[in-house]
Amino acid sequence: MPIYVLILLLLCLNGCAAKPEHQPGAFAAPVHRGLSQDPAVERPFLVDDPWEGFNQRMYHFNAQFDRYVYLPVVRVYEEVLPDSVQNGISNIFNNLKEIPIFLNAVLQGKAKKASVSLGRFIFNTTIGLGGIIDVLGTGGIHQEHEDFGQTLGFWGVPNGPYLVLPIFGPSNVRDASGLGVEAVLTPNPSYFALEGLGWIERSSATTGAYAVKTVDARHQVKFRYYQTGSPFEYNLVRFVYTKKRELDIEK
Repeated sequence: MPIYVLILLLLCLNGCAAKPEHQPGAFAAPVHRGLSQDPAVERPFLVDDPWEGFNQRMYHFNAQFDRYVYLPVVRVYEEVLPDSVQNGISNIFNNLKEIPIFLNAVLQGKAKKASVSLGRFIFNTTIGLGGIIDVLGTGGIHQEHEDFGQTLGFWGVPNGPYLVLPIFGPSNVRDASGLGVEAVLTPNPSYFALEGLGWIERSSATTGAYAVKTVDARHQVKFRYYQTGSPFEYNLVRFVYTKKRELDIEK
């Protein structure tokens, strides 16, 4: 064997013997690839819900109340009264809503919406026989939607944490605080129709009018709990409500 071949073989054997045996490295935890904690990162499906436990229970309570109390009363209401009477009652209460809608539109500087609301109230109250007939709605001029929660949001008040209210349902801290203002601004129809009666009669009539208003309000809302087809209905309703309120304020 030539000498240079022997030297080459010896070098190769020496290199193989000197090569260290492979050893596994230190354990490294897998990299977490969840949502970034950077507040600048936009997360469109995230809703501030620090009271989720309470809200979930209240959502379930509202669903049970709706199923066993509210909707049975509404069904009796719908079966007893003709459709024309139901529409007239809805029109009366919707017409009275024009007052807070007008005021909130003025507070937000929305002149067009304010003029539409004022015009609807005047025409429907006079020509529409106290609001029984939605005269302008039939003509294509439909009711605007402005409330005190939107007014607060328009002027920069944050919506605050998500909040599920008893009976009323989805809301937030800002919108919940505006409910009282809306109640004060919206007159009860018994104030006008029963002005000459005594205090007891008027109190009874006022209570009855509020009861009819409550039933009519549920009659006008077509939403039914746990019929969205989503196994995550609570999260879906929370997201839709929050985004809808944001769009309402931007209009």
